[in-house]
Amino acid sequence: MSDEITELTERITKELCADAGLEVVIVHGSQVSGKARADSDVDIAVLYDTPISLEQRFSLLTRLENVLGKPVDLVDLFSLHGTILKKVLTTGKVLLGRGSVKYVQLLRRMVFNQEDMMPYYNRAIAERLKGFVHG
Repeated sequence: MSDEITELTERITKELCADAGLEVVIVHGSQVSGKARADSDVDIAVLYDTPISLEQRFSLLTRLENVLGKPVDLVDLFSLHGTILKKVLTTGKVLLGRGSVKYVQLLRRMVFNQEDMMPYYNRAIAERLKGFVHG
């Protein structure tokens, strides 16, 4: 991991480590894939013991942007499903993992979604595409 990414993850961890109810923090996207540019945002996924409100989300977003000096794309893992959840959990870097039970529940939800729901979703998309292409 590059020094810049290490510094970025340390800043995030330092800023969030004292937050009450925070269970999981994951950085994902271009910052951890090595494809970040100077103008890239920082993709951060958080999981608190309860879903975060709009006010909490805005406050957290402001704090992180001030600390990092970059735009932040913040998602609440409580509300993620489907391919976005899979991408975050499989390609992201876990910075904080206090809630192992909650993290395992996220992994179970991802696996359930991929194994049980995505085949139906993919079939529906294929049928729509077929109808669109062939009238």
